[in-house]
Amino acid sequence: MSLTLKIGSLAVRTLAKPIGNYIKRNAREHERFRKICVSFAQSLHRIDMRLRLGLLQDSATIDRQIARELAEAEARRLKAAAPTVKTEAEMKATEAALLKEKKGIEEHVKAATKKPRIRPLSEAKAIESGANFISETFLFMVAGSIIVFESVRSRRKESNRQGDVNERLEELEKERQDTKAKIQQLE
Repeated sequence: MSLTLKIGSLAVRTLAKPIGNYIKRNAREHERFRKICVSFAQSLHRIDMRLRLGLLQDSATIDRQIARELAEAEARRLKAAAPTVKTEAEMKATEAALLKEKKGIEEHVKAATKKPRIRPLSEAKAIESGANFISETFLFMVAGSIIVFESVRSRRKESNRQGDVNERLEELEKERQDTKAKIQQLE
């Protein structure tokens, strides 16, 4: 990479930081930009909280809790009952009671794991968070575009170099054939 390009990319990165700070400052001063930052930050906050809560409340955990509560209820029932041989009617009644209890426990657990209400950020925190995210996104885009530009430039340079080598090989092959033809004429 040439020295000029390195210095230029360093200058762009250096200038991008004050521009990012300018974005943060404008978020506090300009009403329309402030509203954009607040709505953006609130959306990010809701998405972040939903992801965090969704990861904490996965269905496997809920199923394990239901199974654990059912086992505890069954243990309580067996502990209270005297061990006797049950008739078919008693077995059906026990199974029906167990099924009813299972449904009750499932409803209780599902109700306990309802969607929580996500409180919005305060306006000051939302402005700061939104402006910070936008400025960081700007800096990331600048750095990413510099990397992409350098990659495209080096690829283009390599393909030009390959083209030059191919042309030189063709010239040398042509010279070899000409020399071979001259040698055959001399013989």
